[in-house]
Amino acid sequence: MNKFVLSVLSVLFLQGLVGSSPAFAGPEEPYDPWEPMNRGIFDFNDYLDVHILEPVARAYRENAPEPVYIGVGNFFQNLEYPNYLVSDLIQGKFTQAWDHTARFLINTTIGVLGFMDFATDWGYPYHDEDFGIALAYHGVPAGPYLVVPLFGPMNVRDGIGEIVDGFLNPIGWVGYSSINDGAKVAIAVGALGIRTVQTRAGLLQAIETAKESSVDYYLSVQGAYYQWRYGLLKDGKIDEDEFEEPKLPQGTFKGLEANGWGD
Repeated sequence: MNKFVLSVLSVLFLQGLVGSSPAFAGPEEPYDPWEPMNRGIFDFNDYLDVHILEPVARAYRENAPEPVYIGVGNFFQNLEYPNYLVSDLIQGKFTQAWDHTARFLINTTIGVLGFMDFATDWGYPYHDEDFGIALAYHGVPAGPYLVVPLFGPMNVRDGIGEIVDGFLNPIGWVGYSSINDGAKVAIAVGALGIRTVQTRAGLLQAIETAKESSVDYYLSVQGAYYQWRYGLLKDGKIDEDEFEEPKLPQGTFKGLEANGWGD
């Protein structure tokens, strides 16, 4: 698997170096040939969310001091630096690569392992990138829409991206490299659980509003997912007229691929 990942990275990185232009043309239409299965998994994920994840996230958000809540979010965002850097380089976004590198160095040191974000105020903004976006940038088709148990909505292309991102993220390093070490696996699982609760806590109002305003929550989530991914691909520079209507509040899907909700 590692050789496969390195091969993919090498090919796409070379494409970025030669200045290949973006291969995307416009928003992708959802292709959902597995809808009956997806709806069943979606309902299962939502059940777990309502009965387990949401109550835990709500208790955390209501009781955690604001500096702790913000700091934990900053910490996990800082850990994703390898994911951001690889995606930046593959797409030839070298200015973004510098921003992410400067952010990581500043926030890891002066920001105490990333719990404090000094880099943004110092002129190094955050850019949301991942391997799935890098693949889309080079014209890899999305493939069928898929709802994954515990992970939520994605498409086949983004699912492959999730696998690669898992290897790149330090939490993944600990888990994958220490599969026979119970203590280290427990640390990785615990970190993932905290990140899951942190992410879900930031979406309490957004998801509640989406459920109240949706005629078909499944289709609303699906549409919002594709709109969110296209927004990332265009670096947020999209024309609202490209979409029929907004499905969920902006940012609803930020970081949800690994948060255990039915995204």
